[in-house]
Order: sequence, then C-alpha cells, then structure tokens
Amino acid sequence: MEPTYMPKLDRLSEFDCASQGLTALIPNINYSEETYRIWACDNQVYGPVSWPILVQWAEEGRVLRDTWVYLESNQEWRPAHKIEPLHDCFPPSETTVFLHRQAAEAGGIAPEELRQFAVLSSLSNNELAQLIRLGELVHAQPGQVLIKRGDPGDALFFVLAGSVRARVFVGGDEKTLAHISAGEFFGDMAMFTQSPRSADVLAEAESRLLRFGAESFRLLIGQNPAAAAPMLFGIAGALAHRILADNQRFQREVAAEFVWR
Repeated sequence: MEPTYMPKLDRLSEFDCASQGLTALIPNINYSEETYRIWACDNQVYGPVSWPILVQWAEEGRVLRDTWVYLESNQEWRPAHKIEPLHDCFPPSETTVFLHRQAAEAGGIAPEELRQFAVLSSLSNNELAQLIRLGELVHAQPGQVLIKRGDPGDALFFVLAGSVRARVFVGGDEKTLAHISAGEFFGDMAMFTQSPRSADVLAEAESRLLRFGAESFRLLIGQNPAAAAPMLFGIAGALAHRILADNQRFQREVAAEFVWR
C-alpha cells in the first residue's frame, strides 16, 4: 500500500489539531483497525496508512520512538512510543541499554533499587539513569566509617542494601542515635544547611549506598528540574517529619521532668 503524500505543514494546528491539543491518551484503542498519518523528519505528513504499514515503517526505522503519529479515529497526535503495540518494533534506547547494563554489572545500580525510596519512586527511567550517572556507588564493610562527625556536609546518602547506624560519643561512651536500613537516606540535613556532620555514620552490615553530592544536586536542578522537584519535595517532607518528631520528644521530656519536680 502506497501512502498518500500530503503537503508540507508548518504547524500541528494546520492539521486540525489546534482544537484537539495533545489530548490525554485514550485507552482500549483497536490499533489494527485505526488509520494513521506520520509527521516525518522532513517536516512532511504522510498518510493515511494502515496498521501493518505503520509497523513496517517502525521496523525499518522510518518511524522512530519520538515520531509524531496521528490517530484518525481519535483525532489525536501522540509520539510513536506512546502506541504500546509498537514498543517491540523499536531498538532499545540509550537509557534502556545503560540501565540494563547497570543491573547486570556487579558494580551497577538497578532502577528497582532506587524505586524503593519514596522520594525516587515517581521518577522515570531516564531520570533514574541521570541520577545514577551523577551519583557515586559506595561499598561499605561492617564497621567501616562512612562519615565522621565534623566532616563537611557535602553529600546525601541513599542506602541501597545493608544497614548503617549513626553514633556520637558522650563522655567517652558510644551512643547510637539511629539505625538506617535499605530504602532510607541520611546526610540531608547537613548537606542542605551546609553545616558539619553532627555524628559518625558507620556500616552495621555489608552495605551498598548511592552518594549524591551537593554539586550533583545543583547539576540535576539545572539539567532536569522535573526530576529534581519530587526529590527535593520528598526530602523536605522527611526533614519536616524528623523535626516534628524531635519537637514532640523534647516536649515529652520537658513534661516528664516537670511532673517529677
């Protein structure tokens, strides 16, 4: 089947798209009975074409993941990668290859490890890949000190596997402040306030952590604010809950001291 050539279009609105906009994706589409028009890289629209022709063009590389495709029955444009049955026709993206390699390598980080953190769970694979590239994987053995009290607060740590604990020495006695397990993070308070570390942190078991430095945060905000925003919002929420819990504990201690007087 030879497609019908259409004249060059300079704006999507000229193809009756202005009133439709880029509409929300409509579920339960019968793709095999749909007809399509293709906004090609030469800025021409080709079509209408049937589903088999669209699949053939995707397999031949004439329709790419980001090629805009018009679904005539639904009167909507969408990128080709948003048409689910076409997914297997495209070669894996650079991000997909990178994440698969990370998951397969002994020193890599799988996306699932990052999605165990509530502040990262909503990020796309592209955003997680950027996080991995900007971060640094840290391996720690039991008893290994990761940060020392008084060190510069220049990074945040995500515990991917294992566990760590925070400690201080009071009058020569070691006091454990907190146990931090996989799926939790630490170091945020010192990093965002740019203050020295208030406690030592050491590994309790063999652990893997993602170290994300302050400079990496600045780069992420500049390069991909959409990825940085949910992270910062989630970390701010965790900080607020931690401060609230400390305030409530202080109030209980003061109240108990008052009663015993």
